[in-house]
Amino acid sequence: MSAGVTCLLSLLSARLVYLQVVDHEKYAEAAADHYQYREELPASRGMIVDRDGDLLARNQTVYSLVVDCLHLRDMGIASHGVATRRGMRTRDVKQRFDDEEIVRSYLAHISDKLSDLLRVAPGELNRTLKEKSNGEIILARDLEEDQAREFRERMSENGIRGIYLRRSERRYYPSPLNLTHVIGYVHEVENKNEKGQIVRELIGQEGVEKVFDELMRGESGFRYIERDSRRQEIHAFRGEEKLPVPGKTIRLTIDMGLQTRVEEILDEAWARFTPEKITAVWMNPNTGEILAMASRPHFDLSTREGSRRNFAVSDMYEPGSTFKIVASSAALNEGLLTPHTEVFCHNGLYDQEGFDLKDHHPYGNLTFEGVLIKSSNIGIYKIARQLNRGPFHEYMERFGFGQSTGVELTAEINGVVHPVKDWNQSSFSRMTMGYAVGVTPLQIATAYCAIANGGELLQPHVLKSVEDADGRTVQRVERTVVRRVISETVSKQMRIALGKVTGEGGTGTNAAIPGYEVCAKTGTAQKNVPGVGYARGRYVVSLAGFLPANNPELVGLVVVDDPKATGISLYGGTIAAPIWQEMATSAVRLRGIPPTDPEVHRLAEINPEEILLEGITD
Repeated sequence: MSAGVTCLLSLLSARLVYLQVVDHEKYAEAAADHYQYREELPASRGMIVDRDGDLLARNQTVYSLVVDCLHLRDMGIASHGVATRRGMRTRDVKQRFDDEEIVRSYLAHISDKLSDLLRVAPGELNRTLKEKSNGEIILARDLEEDQAREFRERMSENGIRGIYLRRSERRYYPSPLNLTHVIGYVHEVENKNEKGQIVRELIGQEGVEKVFDELMRGESGFRYIERDSRRQEIHAFRGEEKLPVPGKTIRLTIDMGLQTRVEEILDEAWARFTPEKITAVWMNPNTGEILAMASRPHFDLSTREGSRRNFAVSDMYEPGSTFKIVASSAALNEGLLTPHTEVFCHNGLYDQEGFDLKDHHPYGNLTFEGVLIKSSNIGIYKIARQLNRGPFHEYMERFGFGQSTGVELTAEINGVVHPVKDWNQSSFSRMTMGYAVGVTPLQIATAYCAIANGGELLQPHVLKSVEDADGRTVQRVERTVVRRVISETVSKQMRIALGKVTGEGGTGTNAAIPGYEVCAKTGTAQKNVPGVGYARGRYVVSLAGFLPANNPELVGLVVVDDPKATGISLYGGTIAAPIWQEMATSAVRLRGIPPTDPEVHRLAEINPEEILLEGITD
């Protein structure tokens, strides 16, 4: 053997040793990457339920139809598909046609068999399949189980490989038009893991979905699997696995029975009065729980079409006379007067300090209670003037105005309470009657809870508890007192006074409910239009109230921004009060609150069948 041949053989041997030993790990890793796959196991996002466990949001399994462009052009896969199409053997296809013809025929085969399910023309699908030679093409998203089954069967029957169904999850809302601003919505984001694989995740964007996003997300898992050439898992070679941990369930304080009824009534009012916006908030004054919250315009949770702005917490308005509880309760709390103290109201016109104040009707002397019953602007200013500016400002803040309530919702604003140094006597007078301040509907509702519950400002909340996947409670929200605003005695005095507002001669008679003692205050504020100022004939009308008067269990607020109507005056007592009354009537029934009047209570408990047995038929 010559020296040259010996040298050549030595070089070949050395190269073989290098490939088998030194470079083995690199090729083994490449081969493993080709067949081994880390499958991400997303955690199921936690549910959202109402206080009674009724479903508000959950994840739903859906599928995407995905083209693996590289596998689609694999000769083994393409030849198999063409063989199925032509009724031939795979090896005969490879012998008869060249590679380009096989791929072209296979793509045409796929287009013919799947285009009807995708609801596109075969030619259009064919063009889509030719767009890329590697990577992925997503032909369809959000396929439900029955749709996915159709694709599986169609592809199996026709020898279609290189296209597969990728499982994912989307958010499902059983009542997509209810409680939209509170629930919020999620957005699907795509990230890549360390191997460059796309991982999809639902991320909360607004409302409860965003506030409790971390709790509901859970912890994703993974498993290492091996696939064959058709991308099917080889179960015998499944590797390391970490199962996902489901997200927590969020139980809300919302009563969906009441919420649904509130939304129905809002829809009727929205259609009748065509306002710029309208909102309603209902709370338990003793716990701070929000039982119902709805606004119009709103949006569809399924499509996100519509207005996603939550008027109840994200917009402010001048509340008008519903704000008179601040000055009146503050004066009582400071001992400056009693419920029976008389206030001279200047016969409807006050012009003694360089500005004018007017009442809708001319009043002479009114008691403290009479000022609230008749909603006298002059009377409330004269009551507040006894406090002076500093203490009045302090009570506005004590009631929670000018600051966030801390509710677990997104985009809550503070509202506006101007510092005392920026006031003059005219602006002071306007504030006492609910002008020159900016409040949110939730702030007003929370303030009325303080009047109703004995004088404590509570933090409003929509979260009742957090539960794990097994239904065990891991967190419970307790009643949170922010501060004491007024004494229990003053709270009782205010309840008595506001109870007379819905009686004969009061501005809130349209809020009265037979058999119940209802406390309420109306509000009618001229609308301040940007660039125009206070617009004549345009108003923000409202009614805030609670019941039963002696032991309040419900506080409710209705605000109608810029209602339009003919043949009816645009006041809180004529527009907002009937809406409030209809909601409250439903609420006492749904919440099981018995009538205050013993006779009405007795009649309500009589079984109609017993009446017939006694021979009473008329």
